[in-house]
Amino acid sequence: MNKIYCPNCYDGFEVAPKNCKCGYPFQGAENDKQKFMAIQIKKNKTIKEGRKSAKYSRGVLFFIGGINFIISIIAYFVFEDNSLVFLPFIYSAVLIGFGFYSYKEPFFALLLGFIVLIFLYTLIGINDPMKILKGGLFKILFVGLFIYGLVKVWQAERVNKK
Repeated sequence: MNKIYCPNCYDGFEVAPKNCKCGYPFQGAENDKQKFMAIQIKKNKTIKEGRKSAKYSRGVLFFIGGINFIISIIAYFVFEDNSLVFLPFIYSAVLIGFGFYSYKEPFFALLLGFIVLIFLYTLIGINDPMKILKGGLFKILFVGLFIYGLVKVWQAERVNKK
């Protein structure tokens, strides 16, 4: 006897049930089946976009953290007062740490990284408003990528929970 396979989750059945465990309506109207599959395709697309956005946002964390780490190392050897190196080093370690943590908890880690980034930009702006304008395009790009990434990751996590 031939098995019947669910077109969504590919579970096999000897006899078609009313609904598959994934929710596919075997005994539903053709319109119901098409609607169900369209929703599944949209959910999969949202999850895929969320993963891709998390990857890009994670890259921003690693990039900014890495640049600050390199600057900290260079500053350590260039300046006599090594106390100035401590804060950028900690900042870079925190961003890189959130980058790694985002593999486990994407939204939470990226949100914390975003908050730290905005906090740093705010401190820089308060300390020297002209410094915030230097590299302003990159700062706007990083903030924009973060916001976009956070929205996409949040949407993907909502779909995953349903």
